[in-house]
Amino acid sequence: MTKHISILGAGIMGLSCAYSLQRQNENHRISLYDPAALAAKNASWMAGGMLAPYSEIEHMDMAWVEAGLHGIEIWKAAPLDCGFHQNGSLFIAHPEDRHALERFAAFLPDNMASAQISPSMVEPALPDKFKSGLFLPPEAHIEPRRAIAALIDAVKNDITIHQQAATPEQLDADIIIDCRGMSGDETLRGVKGEIAIVRNPEFSLSRPLRLMHPRYPLYIIPRPDHVFMIGATIIESDEGNHVSLRSSMELMSALYSLHPSFGEAEILELSTGIRPSYPDNLPRIKVQKNVISANGLFRHGFLLGPVMAEAITDYIHGQTNTYWNLLTHGQATNKTDNQRAA
Repeated sequence: MTKHISILGAGIMGLSCAYSLQRQNENHRISLYDPAALAAKNASWMAGGMLAPYSEIEHMDMAWVEAGLHGIEIWKAAPLDCGFHQNGSLFIAHPEDRHALERFAAFLPDNMASAQISPSMVEPALPDKFKSGLFLPPEAHIEPRRAIAALIDAVKNDITIHQQAATPEQLDADIIIDCRGMSGDETLRGVKGEIAIVRNPEFSLSRPLRLMHPRYPLYIIPRPDHVFMIGATIIESDEGNHVSLRSSMELMSALYSLHPSFGEAEILELSTGIRPSYPDNLPRIKVQKNVISANGLFRHGFLLGPVMAEAITDYIHGQTNTYWNLLTHGQATNKTDNQRAA
């Protein structure tokens, strides 16, 4: 049955919903609302694009890891120019911080038992001082800004885009999908993340790298042409309009400790963004009458956003979904509520 569906928010969650619904080819009339011009410079625009469920295993249980692995498969199968690479992830630590690496390794499941390797085996550019590492082959990464552009390009001719803010109460639609982030749920809090983007022709990586450190943990993600995105900071704040001097110094110091060639790297960008997050840092889908809320993706937007969009699409069409109970935290049934909302 054809429906009028309004989507609020054009971050990775809203765009993933538009794309998933469009791919079902049910001829729904889809409207997308966002006050910013596309592509919106929101938290998704500032994301790293790591598709790394095992890397988050200290903070989420295996059910979420399995959902994240499904998210990787969705990106892998999508006919989108999003810079998808499945080369795994590498964890390293300075010799004096090796205990942090060992602590993380204890969380990995048995099928990752062979993850311990010499870092230079997979990343020859790393200095010899890094003697031990953890290699997680199933993980992947994409280029978020490229992925967002690809999603917009894929849906723009089949949906109506409104450059304006909207709330569910203002809209007359069969189904409203609320992906506004901080504006969509008063129980969300802001978690500030700060990033640097640099160019270093003297260094190369084939996969995301995480440098374990008790004070300045660092991740570095390769982009084309020897460009690297670096992030580390997690600050409990919803004031996201500037990068602090302290955080930028910590980022640069940790990066220089990784390889001395970064001392001459060109700084291309220093940016910050606010990640909408629930208290447990896990996303959730909520259903109330004809409004479906999909928010709180924290730093898992590109990993779990497509999984949530697929689940919402199945829900709208009255189909069961493997991850529905997980994503709703058991608060909405797979079909019954939808029959009332339709």
